[in-house]
Amino acid sequence: MSTIIREIRPEEHDLLREFLYQAIYLPEGVEPPPRSVVDLPELQIYIADFGTRPGDHCMVGEIEKKVIGAAWCRIMEDYGHIDSSTPSLAISLLPEYRGQGTGTQLLNGLLLLLREYGYQQASLSVQRENPALHLYQRTGFQIVAEKDTEYLMLWDAAQAMQQENPDMEAEKHRESRIRQWFSMWLDKQDTGIEELFAPDAVYIESWGPEYHGSGKIKLWFDEWNTRGTVQRWDIRQYFHKENQTVVEWSFQCAMTDGTVQSFDGLSLIHWNEAGQICFLQEFGCNENRYDPYAQGENPVFREEQALWF
Repeated sequence: MSTIIREIRPEEHDLLREFLYQAIYLPEGVEPPPRSVVDLPELQIYIADFGTRPGDHCMVGEIEKKVIGAAWCRIMEDYGHIDSSTPSLAISLLPEYRGQGTGTQLLNGLLLLLREYGYQQASLSVQRENPALHLYQRTGFQIVAEKDTEYLMLWDAAQAMQQENPDMEAEKHRESRIRQWFSMWLDKQDTGIEELFAPDAVYIESWGPEYHGSGKIKLWFDEWNTRGTVQRWDIRQYFHKENQTVVEWSFQCAMTDGTVQSFDGLSLIHWNEAGQICFLQEFGCNENRYDPYAQGENPVFREEQALWF
Protein backbone atom coordinates (compact mmCIF):
# COMPACT_ATOMS: atom_id res chain seq x y z
CA MET A 1 0.00 0.00 0.00
CA SER A 2 1.42 3.35 -1.04
CA THR A 3 1.03 6.42 1.15
CA ILE A 4 -0.05 9.73 -0.35
CA ILE A 5 1.31 12.83 1.38
CA ARG A 6 -0.82 15.90 0.69
CA GLU A 7 -2.22 19.06 2.25
CA ILE A 8 -5.25 18.67 4.44
CA ARG A 9 -8.63 19.62 2.99
CA PRO A 10 -10.95 22.05 4.83
CA GLU A 11 -13.54 19.33 5.38
CA GLU A 12 -10.90 17.20 7.12
CA HIS A 13 -9.97 19.71 9.84
CA ASP A 14 -12.09 17.83 12.37
CA LEU A 15 -9.72 14.86 12.02
CA LEU A 16 -7.10 16.84 13.90
CA ARG A 17 -8.94 16.15 17.13
CA GLU A 18 -8.08 12.45 16.84
CA PHE A 19 -4.51 13.13 15.74
CA LEU A 20 -4.04 15.54 18.63
CA TYR A 21 -5.06 12.74 20.98
CA GLN A 22 -2.68 10.34 19.24
CA ALA A 23 0.12 12.90 19.63
CA ILE A 24 0.01 12.63 23.44
CA TYR A 25 3.14 10.81 24.56
CA LEU A 26 2.49 7.96 26.99
CA PRO A 27 5.47 6.37 28.78
CA GLU A 28 5.38 2.59 28.90
CA GLY A 29 2.85 1.28 31.38
CA VAL A 30 0.86 4.52 31.63
CA GLU A 31 -2.86 4.24 30.94
CA PRO A 32 -4.12 6.48 28.11
CA PRO A 33 -6.25 9.43 29.23
CA PRO A 34 -9.88 9.81 28.15
CA ARG A 35 -10.34 11.40 24.74
CA SER A 36 -11.95 14.39 26.42
CA VAL A 37 -8.44 15.47 27.46
CA VAL A 38 -8.08 17.24 24.11
CA ASP A 39 -10.80 19.67 25.26
CA LEU A 40 -8.43 21.19 27.81
CA PRO A 41 -7.50 24.78 26.87
CA GLU A 42 -3.78 23.98 26.71
CA LEU A 43 -4.50 21.36 24.04
CA GLN A 44 -7.32 23.11 22.22
CA ILE A 45 -4.90 25.81 21.07
CA TYR A 46 -3.46 23.24 18.65
CA ILE A 47 -6.68 22.69 16.72
CA ALA A 48 -9.40 25.22 17.61
CA ASP A 49 -10.66 26.91 14.41
CA PHE A 50 -7.75 25.40 12.51
CA GLY A 51 -7.29 26.89 9.06
CA THR A 52 -8.51 30.35 9.98
CA ARG A 53 -5.18 31.89 11.02
CA PRO A 54 -1.98 32.73 9.14
CA GLY A 55 0.50 29.97 9.88
CA ASP A 56 -2.09 27.19 9.97
CA HIS A 57 -0.67 24.46 7.72
CA CYS A 58 -1.12 20.71 7.72
CA MET A 59 0.03 17.71 5.72
CA VAL A 60 -1.74 14.38 5.98
CA GLY A 61 -0.87 10.83 5.01
CA GLU A 62 -3.51 8.88 3.14
CA ILE A 63 -3.73 5.16 2.39
CA GLU A 64 -6.58 3.85 0.28
CA LYS A 65 -8.56 7.07 0.90
CA LYS A 66 -8.07 6.84 4.66
CA VAL A 67 -6.17 9.59 6.50
CA ILE A 68 -3.72 7.76 8.75
CA GLY A 69 -1.49 10.56 10.01
CA ALA A 70 -1.02 14.32 10.19
CA ALA A 71 1.73 16.88 10.74
CA TRP A 72 0.48 20.38 11.37
CA CYS A 73 1.58 23.73 12.71
CA ARG A 74 0.30 27.08 13.78
CA ILE A 75 1.64 30.18 15.50
CA MET A 76 0.54 29.74 19.10
CA GLU A 77 1.74 29.99 22.69
CA ASP A 78 2.06 26.27 23.27
CA TYR A 79 4.78 24.18 24.91
CA GLY A 80 7.00 24.70 21.86
CA HIS A 81 6.48 28.45 21.54
CA ILE A 82 9.50 30.49 20.40
CA ASP A 83 8.09 33.82 19.22
CA SER A 84 5.11 35.36 17.43
CA SER A 85 6.43 34.57 13.95
CA THR A 86 7.55 30.95 14.42
CA PRO A 87 5.02 28.14 13.84
CA SER A 88 4.91 25.31 16.40
CA LEU A 89 4.55 21.76 15.10
CA ALA A 90 2.67 18.65 16.09
CA ILE A 91 2.66 15.25 14.41
CA SER A 92 1.03 11.87 14.97
CA LEU A 93 -0.06 8.67 13.25
CA LEU A 94 -2.71 6.12 13.99
CA PRO A 95 -1.01 3.37 16.07
CA GLU A 96 -1.18 0.65 13.43
CA TYR A 97 0.68 2.82 10.88
CA ARG A 98 3.66 3.82 13.01
CA GLY A 99 7.21 2.71 12.35
CA GLN A 100 6.80 2.60 8.57
CA GLY A 101 8.50 5.88 7.62
CA THR A 102 5.30 7.85 7.16
CA GLY A 103 6.16 10.21 10.02
CA THR A 104 9.36 11.24 8.25
CA GLN A 105 7.45 11.82 5.02
CA LEU A 106 4.84 13.94 6.80
CA LEU A 107 7.37 16.05 8.65
CA ASN A 108 9.52 16.63 5.58
CA GLY A 109 6.41 17.55 3.61
CA LEU A 110 5.34 20.09 6.21
CA LEU A 111 8.80 21.66 6.44
CA LEU A 112 8.96 21.94 2.65
CA LEU A 113 5.56 23.63 2.71
CA LEU A 114 6.78 26.10 5.34
CA ARG A 115 9.77 26.94 3.15
CA GLU A 116 7.44 27.65 0.25
CA TYR A 117 5.49 30.05 2.44
CA GLY A 118 8.69 31.81 3.45
CA TYR A 119 9.05 30.67 7.06
CA GLN A 120 12.64 30.63 8.24
CA GLN A 121 12.15 28.43 11.29
CA ALA A 122 9.72 26.19 13.17
CA SER A 123 9.64 24.82 16.71
CA LEU A 124 8.23 21.99 18.80
CA SER A 125 8.34 20.48 22.26
CA VAL A 126 9.06 16.81 22.87
CA GLN A 127 9.40 14.63 25.94
CA ARG A 128 12.99 13.51 26.49
CA GLU A 129 11.97 9.85 26.46
CA ASN A 130 9.80 10.13 23.38
CA PRO A 131 11.28 8.06 20.50
CA ALA A 132 10.05 10.80 18.12
CA LEU A 133 13.04 12.85 19.32
CA HIS A 134 15.23 10.94 16.85
CA LEU A 135 12.81 11.71 14.01
CA TYR A 136 13.03 15.43 14.76
CA GLN A 137 16.81 15.34 14.91
CA ARG A 138 17.03 13.52 11.58
CA THR A 139 14.92 16.19 9.93
CA GLY A 140 17.08 19.04 11.20
CA PHE A 141 15.57 20.07 14.54
CA GLN A 142 18.07 21.02 17.23
CA ILE A 143 17.61 21.21 20.99
CA VAL A 144 17.70 24.85 22.11
CA ALA A 145 16.37 24.56 25.68
CA GLU A 146 15.33 22.06 28.34
CA LYS A 147 12.09 22.43 30.30
CA ASP A 148 11.70 19.89 33.08
CA THR A 149 11.15 16.62 31.20
CA GLU A 150 10.90 18.22 27.75
CA TYR A 151 13.18 19.54 25.07
CA LEU A 152 12.40 22.71 23.13
CA MET A 153 13.58 22.14 19.56
CA LEU A 154 14.08 24.51 16.65
CA TRP A 155 14.32 23.91 12.90
CA ASP A 156 16.24 26.56 10.98
CA ALA A 157 15.64 26.62 7.22
CA ALA A 158 19.09 27.97 6.35
CA GLN A 159 20.91 25.44 8.53
CA ALA A 160 18.74 22.64 7.18
CA MET A 161 19.72 23.51 3.62
CA GLN A 162 23.39 23.36 4.57
CA GLN A 163 22.88 19.98 6.24
CA GLU A 164 21.11 18.68 3.16
CA ASN A 165 24.18 19.54 1.11
CA PRO A 166 27.17 19.12 3.44
CA ASP A 167 29.52 19.17 0.43
CA MET A 168 28.45 22.66 -0.68
CA GLU A 169 31.78 24.25 0.25
CA ALA A 170 33.70 21.46 -1.46
CA GLU A 171 31.60 21.96 -4.59
CA LYS A 172 32.29 25.69 -4.60
CA HIS A 173 36.00 24.95 -4.27
CA ARG A 174 35.88 22.50 -7.19
CA GLU A 175 34.06 25.01 -9.38
CA SER A 176 36.71 27.59 -8.53
CA ARG A 177 39.46 25.16 -9.58
CA ILE A 178 37.72 24.43 -12.88
CA ARG A 179 37.40 28.15 -13.60
CA GLN A 180 41.12 28.48 -12.83
CA TRP A 181 41.89 25.78 -15.42
CA PHE A 182 39.79 27.45 -18.10
CA SER A 183 41.35 30.83 -17.30
CA MET A 184 44.83 29.39 -17.77
CA TRP A 185 43.97 28.66 -21.39
CA LEU A 186 42.32 32.01 -21.99
CA ASP A 187 45.29 33.85 -20.48
CA LYS A 188 47.96 31.47 -21.84
CA GLN A 189 49.43 31.37 -18.36
CA ASP A 190 50.15 28.40 -16.09
CA THR A 191 48.94 29.45 -12.65
CA GLY A 192 49.33 26.06 -11.02
CA ILE A 193 48.85 23.04 -13.30
CA GLU A 194 50.97 20.76 -11.14
CA GLU A 195 48.96 21.76 -8.04
CA LEU A 196 45.59 21.45 -9.79
CA PHE A 197 46.26 17.97 -11.23
CA ALA A 198 47.36 14.93 -9.26
CA PRO A 199 50.85 13.62 -10.14
CA ASP A 200 49.25 10.55 -11.74
CA ALA A 201 46.28 12.36 -13.32
CA VAL A 202 44.87 11.19 -16.66
CA TYR A 203 43.52 13.76 -19.15
CA ILE A 204 41.64 12.58 -22.26
CA GLU A 205 40.69 15.00 -25.02
CA SER A 206 37.46 14.40 -26.93
CA TRP A 207 39.24 13.62 -30.20
CA GLY A 208 41.71 11.08 -28.84
CA PRO A 209 44.91 12.47 -27.30
CA GLU A 210 45.58 11.19 -23.78
CA TYR A 211 48.04 12.63 -21.27
CA HIS A 212 49.32 10.82 -18.20
CA GLY A 213 50.64 12.76 -15.22
CA SER A 214 50.58 16.43 -14.30
CA GLY A 215 54.00 16.92 -15.91
CA LYS A 216 52.74 15.68 -19.29
CA ILE A 217 49.61 17.84 -18.97
CA LYS A 218 51.85 20.88 -18.38
CA LEU A 219 53.99 19.96 -21.40
CA TRP A 220 50.86 19.74 -23.58
CA PHE A 221 49.57 23.07 -22.27
CA ASP A 222 52.84 24.90 -22.93
CA GLU A 223 53.35 23.36 -26.37
CA TRP A 224 49.77 23.78 -27.58
CA ASN A 225 49.77 27.47 -26.74
CA THR A 226 52.59 27.98 -29.25
CA ARG A 227 50.24 26.71 -31.98
CA GLY A 228 46.89 28.21 -31.06
CA THR A 229 44.83 30.59 -28.95
CA VAL A 230 41.73 29.80 -26.94
CA GLN A 231 39.28 32.59 -27.76
CA ARG A 232 36.32 31.43 -25.70
CA TRP A 233 35.72 28.78 -23.04
CA ASP A 234 32.39 29.56 -21.38
CA ILE A 235 31.00 27.51 -18.51
CA ARG A 236 27.27 26.85 -18.69
CA GLN A 237 26.58 24.68 -15.65
CA TYR A 238 28.00 22.19 -13.17
CA PHE A 239 26.76 18.86 -11.83
CA HIS A 240 28.26 17.29 -8.71
CA LYS A 241 28.00 13.77 -7.31
CA GLU A 242 30.30 12.43 -4.61
CA ASN A 243 33.88 12.77 -5.94
CA GLN A 244 32.80 13.63 -9.49
CA THR A 245 31.93 16.85 -11.29
CA VAL A 246 30.50 17.33 -14.77
CA VAL A 247 30.87 20.77 -16.32
CA GLU A 248 29.06 21.82 -19.50
CA TRP A 249 30.87 24.38 -21.62
CA SER A 250 31.22 26.10 -25.02
CA PHE A 251 34.67 26.40 -26.62
CA GLN A 252 36.34 28.20 -29.49
CA CYS A 253 39.98 28.43 -30.53
CA ALA A 254 42.01 29.72 -33.45
CA MET A 255 45.12 27.94 -34.66
CA THR A 256 48.17 29.69 -36.14
CA ASP A 257 47.34 28.20 -39.58
CA GLY A 258 44.03 30.11 -39.57
CA THR A 259 41.79 27.18 -38.61
CA VAL A 260 38.97 28.09 -36.20
CA GLN A 261 37.35 25.34 -34.14
CA SER A 262 34.11 25.76 -32.20
CA PHE A 263 32.22 23.12 -30.26
CA ASP A 264 30.11 22.47 -27.19
CA GLY A 265 31.25 19.93 -24.67
CA LEU A 266 31.27 18.27 -21.29
CA SER A 267 34.15 17.43 -18.99
CA LEU A 268 33.82 14.49 -16.60
CA ILE A 269 36.15 15.14 -13.68
CA HIS A 270 37.17 12.89 -10.78
CA TRP A 271 38.74 14.43 -7.67
CA ASN A 272 41.08 12.83 -5.17
CA GLU A 273 40.97 13.33 -1.40
CA ALA A 274 43.46 16.20 -1.67
CA GLY A 275 41.07 18.14 -3.90
CA GLN A 276 43.13 17.59 -7.06
CA ILE A 277 41.87 16.43 -10.44
CA CYS A 278 42.91 12.81 -10.89
CA PHE A 279 40.91 12.08 -14.05
CA LEU A 280 39.37 14.32 -16.72
CA GLN A 281 37.69 13.20 -19.92
CA GLU A 282 36.17 15.59 -22.45
CA PHE A 283 33.17 14.89 -24.68
CA GLY A 284 32.40 17.22 -27.58
CA CYS A 285 29.59 18.17 -29.94
CA ASN A 286 30.25 20.21 -33.09
CA GLU A 287 28.82 23.70 -32.75
CA ASN A 288 28.18 23.91 -36.51
CA ARG A 289 25.17 21.58 -36.54
CA TYR A 290 22.62 20.88 -39.26
CA ASP A 291 19.66 18.66 -40.19
CA PRO A 292 20.67 16.04 -42.82
CA TYR A 293 16.97 15.37 -43.53
CA ALA A 294 16.06 19.00 -44.23
CA GLN A 295 15.58 18.25 -47.94
CA GLY A 296 13.66 14.99 -47.60
CA GLU A 297 13.87 11.40 -46.44
CA ASN A 298 17.35 10.79 -47.87
CA PRO A 299 20.08 12.25 -45.66
CA VAL A 300 22.52 14.77 -47.09
CA PHE A 301 25.72 15.02 -45.09
CA ARG A 302 28.31 17.74 -45.43
CA GLU A 303 31.52 16.69 -47.08
CA GLU A 304 33.79 18.07 -44.41
CA GLN A 305 36.20 16.62 -41.94
CA ALA A 306 35.58 17.07 -38.22
CA LEU A 307 38.42 19.20 -36.97
CA TRP A 308 38.69 17.94 -33.47
CA PHE A 309 37.11 14.48 -33.08
